[in-house]
Amino acid sequence: MNQSLRSMKNALRKEMRMLLNQIPLEVIEHESSIVTEKLINSEEYLTSNHISIYISMPKGEISTKQIIKDIFEREKTCYVPRWNNDEMEMVKLFSYTDYLSLPVNRWNIPEPDHNEIRKIADELDLIIMPGLAFDYQGNRLGHGKGYYDKYLTKCQQIYQNKPTPKTIALALDSQILKDKLVPISQYDQKPDLIISYNNIIQNKKT
Repeated sequence: MNQSLRSMKNALRKEMRMLLNQIPLEVIEHESSIVTEKLINSEEYLTSNHISIYISMPKGEISTKQIIKDIFEREKTCYVPRWNNDEMEMVKLFSYTDYLSLPVNRWNIPEPDHNEIRKIADELDLIIMPGLAFDYQGNRLGHGKGYYDKYLTKCQQIYQNKPTPKTIALALDSQILKDKLVPISQYDQKPDLIISYNNIIQNKKT
């Protein structure tokens, strides 16, 4: 990635973090409830049995708590991210109680203990992902570590002989850029679908 593109991305990340930090929790809760309903009634979700989902931060993004609860209520298999340096893997949760008892990492996000042996996902149907900013072209700006871009690239290798997992990003309406585009590189992966309070953006694959 060239320096100019990196600078543009970092400037947008800084702008978005300041914006998202100011959103009241009640707005996040309200938008999260609507986005959750849209997601759990979508064909992509209903037809998926093995789902990986991000565990949401305390503020600044769509809460996934009720979605995780719904995954277990429907007896689907749930996987969540576990980070290791520059890599991310998806590991299995056993129950909703298991989710509630996860330790909190340095970003204040619940994450499975790294010393705990858990099944690593190898048969995902759907990946539900976060982001910092999105545009109407279906582009996504991540937090800067490239975890999801690397993981989705790895999925393309793992799932060579079967369909790759569908991808859905969840967004607050404030995360959808109204009048500009997300700066992207050749390594950035577009989600198949972006769901927000007022928008459903379908990605047109090239």
